[in-house]
Amino acid sequence: MVTSSKGQIEELLADILQHSTAEDEEVLLHLLSGLRDKQQGIHRRYINAALHMVGKFEPEVSEVRIPITPVIHNTIKVPHGGIIATIADAAMGGLASRSVPEGFNVVTTNINVSYIATTTNKELIARGRFVHKGRQTLVMECDIEDETGRKLAIATASFFVIQRRPQS
Repeated sequence: MVTSSKGQIEELLADILQHSTAEDEEVLLHLLSGLRDKQQGIHRRYINAALHMVGKFEPEVSEVRIPITPVIHNTIKVPHGGIIATIADAAMGGLASRSVPEGFNVVTTNINVSYIATTTNKELIARGRFVHKGRQTLVMECDIEDETGRKLAIATASFFVIQRRPQS
């Protein structure tokens, strides 16, 4: 872990802002507002904060949404495939983890994503559901769409049930 001081951060931010483009400023605002949300308890994990991830979880289905911004663009300015895989994993894994008994959690053992289309719209939406619920393994599937309903990818994943580690 790199140690830093507030002075180093202030110097770096000043340098970035001095040389920034409008897109750089949009990205910086996105990331900083996500970090603020994490500090305020809106997000528990940095990845969720950085992506401005919002999830809804019901007993059998889940929905995870993220805005499409330059933060998630690939070189052709559409959502990066790894980000699509990430929100699919969040939708399926979040649902899976909520289905196991108290004191247990799940880890992803396999994920497969088939990419169908891309989008330049405003939002990615991943909807997860169960295919199989076993005592030790769960199999899930997920559709990833944009806000217009255009299907961008389908994903499947397997999860292994583990005993939850004590919080330190």
